[in-house]
Amino acid sequence: MTAPTDDFHYVFSPSSTYPRPFAYLVDRQARIVHAWSSTVDQADPSTEPASYLKGWNHVEVGPDGSLYALVPLHSVLRLDADSQVIWRADVSAHHDLHVDAAGTVRTLGEEPRRVIWRGRPLTILDNTVVVLDSEGRQRAVHSLYEILSADARLGPLVGAALDARFLRSDPDDCERALAALGPTAPRRSRLAALRDLPGAPSDLLHANTVEALAPHPSGLWPEGAVLVSLRNLNLVAVLDLARKEVLWSWGPGVLSGQHQPSMLPNGNVLIFDNGKDIGRSRAVECDPSSGAVVWEYLATPAESLFSQVAGGCEQPADGHVLISDAQAGRALEVTRDGATVWGFEVERLDGRGARSRAAFYRVACVPGRVARQVISSRGSAYEKVARAEPGLSLKLI
Repeated sequence: MTAPTDDFHYVFSPSSTYPRPFAYLVDRQARIVHAWSSTVDQADPSTEPASYLKGWNHVEVGPDGSLYALVPLHSVLRLDADSQVIWRADVSAHHDLHVDAAGTVRTLGEEPRRVIWRGRPLTILDNTVVVLDSEGRQRAVHSLYEILSADARLGPLVGAALDARFLRSDPDDCERALAALGPTAPRRSRLAALRDLPGAPSDLLHANTVEALAPHPSGLWPEGAVLVSLRNLNLVAVLDLARKEVLWSWGPGVLSGQHQPSMLPNGNVLIFDNGKDIGRSRAVECDPSSGAVVWEYLATPAESLFSQVAGGCEQPADGHVLISDAQAGRALEVTRDGATVWGFEVERLDGRGARSRAAFYRVACVPGRVARQVISSRGSAYEKVARAEPGLSLKLI
């Protein structure tokens, strides 16, 4: 492992490192400069857990150099540079988290919810935004189903999704699946039982992104509004959580199974459109004032970039676009003219582990000053982590 040399660094967690998940900090030469690892809260391999319950669902490096890791449907961990747990939050976390400058964490949660639809009780998986303070204490939980279903424009979209999911299946299957586990079953098992039903009727929203926003330059939303992505609705939306209001939304008819919307400095929204129903992925930029697509990146040929699940895109400080091609296990940096200027690919893990549907969930940018802070703060305990590293090999592309 080498020291970081420039201001562009990246963090990700390969799915194949389960049952001892690792997160890697790499530089522009695709060299590993640091690694974190912890088995805290990992699912027991002897239970043969589903792939979405293994490892770390997503990782982010906070402004102070801490690693924030999601143990799927179980907890959020904050680790120091030596992989020691600073705090652990008992949250049914999944897919994404956002850490602001004050250390406040917003992550996505999940819980069964009984709703009445067309006179029948249904059990859905309600996605939530969970707010944790800088010490990992839970401060608020906001139901996305409540906010979206009460909105005049989006309520019918949610209703159509309920129809599509439950009119072709027996709504009582959900309650039977929960009853079969018994009242003392762990939360993770109860949520997995609903996810694993044929057709996943309860998985109504499938939220996969949460980001706290700066104020929009044209006043479309204030500071502190939250941007979310609802994969199963092909929808991205900006929400006022405290007022339970939808401030802006976009996507149905344009997006297909998208991930990682983010607000750009000019107020536009950058989105990774997975294209799950059409066999090709792209990065797309939307002007929220008009709803117009003002830029997109398609590979050549278009089908050579296709991540049906996971993945994402974000704009680093240089104005390029970093694309996470999760199922292919590669990261690409493209210019606004569509040229690929940098990338890396996960090659191997010394034969250990097996890939799930995605080689990693997403690659995230880390500022160089934060990478250097991570390196400078690690102590002697780090050597134990480094010795256990399973031999990840990366290749520049």
